[in-house]
Amino acid sequence: MTPGYDLLLVAHVAAGVVGFGAIGASGVEARAGRRSPDPARDLALRRFFAPGVDWAARVVFLVPILGLPLLFGAAPQDESLAYPWVGLGLWVAATGVATASCWPAERRAQQVLARLAEAPGSEPTALAEFRQACTAMERAVGVISLLFLAAVAVMIAQP
Repeated sequence: MTPGYDLLLVAHVAAGVVGFGAIGASGVEARAGRRSPDPARDLALRRFFAPGVDWAARVVFLVPILGLPLLFGAAPQDESLAYPWVGLGLWVAATGVATASCWPAERRAQQVLARLAEAPGSEPTALAEFRQACTAMERAVGVISLLFLAAVAVMIAQP
């Protein structure tokens, strides 16, 4: 292996760890939000669910950008070509769940918590809506985490 290959591999793995780690942290915060008796008064939850894009989680989009050059440019030619495609398929499924379910639920939670923080008690259904968004996030993060772990196992085992 060349130093360039090693550097690219480290960047590829780091992108996966940062991106999927941030998604995992979203699940932890969603659980805390769902269980909080008054999320509008919880400063940690308000900080986490402040309106905006979770850019750390979007780092997952760098994983294949950094991984494909490893496969086509720097990888030895005698290795099996099946495992990268399985890993890519798992990545597509994980980012599909993040894009279709996790991030929209996170955006809903942000919006509802902002409303609750502005006028506590003004919307009796807002707390239920916030908890519902947190539940959707937790479920999505669970699926994403399983897909990520499966992709890591495939990349390590290289079947």
